[in-house]
Amino acid sequence: MTGSAGQKRVPKAFLEALEIPLPPLAEQRRIAAILDKADALRAKRREAITKLDQLLQSVFLEMFGDPETNPKRWPIGVIGDLLESVKYGSSEKAALEGDVPILRMNNLTYAGEIDLTHLKYISEEKAEEKHQVRSGDILFNRTNSKELVGKTAVYAGPTPMAYAGYLVRGRTRRGQSPEYISGFLNSSYGKTTLQGMCKSIVGMANINAREFAAIAIPLPPSDLQKTFQSQVSCIRSRRDMLKRQSDLFGHLFASLQHRAFAGTL
Repeated sequence: MTGSAGQKRVPKAFLEALEIPLPPLAEQRRIAAILDKADALRAKRREAITKLDQLLQSVFLEMFGDPETNPKRWPIGVIGDLLESVKYGSSEKAALEGDVPILRMNNLTYAGEIDLTHLKYISEEKAEEKHQVRSGDILFNRTNSKELVGKTAVYAGPTPMAYAGYLVRGRTRRGQSPEYISGFLNSSYGKTTLQGMCKSIVGMANINAREFAAIAIPLPPSDLQKTFQSQVSCIRSRRDMLKRQSDLFGHLFASLQHRAFAGTL
């Protein structure tokens, strides 16, 4: 049925006549209690993941201080001082099937993680080494909306992957920590800096590789950067475990819902 504004809608009479299973009130309460407990487990895992994300920023600020005020008086350089190389990604067209997965801008999250949920692929002969990432490489989203340009994450491996042209790969010099650079760019100060420097081109914001490498950054000692890197590794291992548990609880909740409506719970 079509309404007055051209929108399709279900007739009221159909809904009023629709028959649904109606177990006794005590049974409804029993089912609701089971689903509430399962949902509470999901909520606790999501809350714990959020707190770990906040912990990453807290550890960064505790170890290095607020980059805006630089209270620890670290010398100031640029990101390029910490990098061995800066390269653009591949312009090859990706497909749903292929030999080598390719990371694109949607695979980088605003929080600074790499999300492998929706991958595309390119052929092996097109996946040149200069367009591949290895463990410890920084990926920087150079073109996106103004709110999302500058998304930054560290690739942890181990699967060989390519990266697309809307990304910039930064490879650190020996003794420098990619997690420190990522932590800086994902800090409140870092995100504000990125939004202030991006240029808009046909509705998209852009920060090119040269501008990325020229971003001013405090330069703490290498050993402190490495300590931070170890802390990040521990926190992310814990986060990954909680994420797996959260996914498991999500599947469990869906299964319980199905069984509840099938009358087998």
